[in-house]
Amino acid sequence: MLSGCTKPVNKNTTEKNTSAVSASEKYPETLKLEFSGTDAFTIKNARLKVSLYGMDEKLADAPATLIAEQEYEQKSIPFTINLPIPEDAGSKINPKPAGPAKYYVTISWDSDGNGKADQKGDIFIDYDKQFPNVKLNNETQKIYLKVLK
Repeated sequence: MLSGCTKPVNKNTTEKNTSAVSASEKYPETLKLEFSGTDAFTIKNARLKVSLYGMDEKLADAPATLIAEQEYEQKSIPFTINLPIPEDAGSKINPKPAGPAKYYVTISWDSDGNGKADQKGDIFIDYDKQFPNVKLNNETQKIYLKVLK
């Protein structure tokens, strides 16, 4: 019964949000991200994956939706990348945002080359310094990195 009640609401919300998002906001083709940090970084494996997630800013318990993901090779820090994002990024978020959408990035990097990403000794986002929230605009977004201890 709950799914029957929820389904029409989501359908209507989807139609309203898709048109509202496309009409009121323009998204760039890429998101420019500048990664930096103060640790002494040693990179044995240059391959990393950067992911962009989106979610409803007002829903604390809603899961985030993966919007874009790209692999890169980096041998030193700092570095800047351009993450390709879809033009309709806001419409990909599920559940559909009732208000403004919030976006953030994550990385997965086995920088120490031991075969396991995001473990002690790997380079990771420094959440203590700043949460990696981003805006989908043409400005360069700063993301801070550290070595997991």
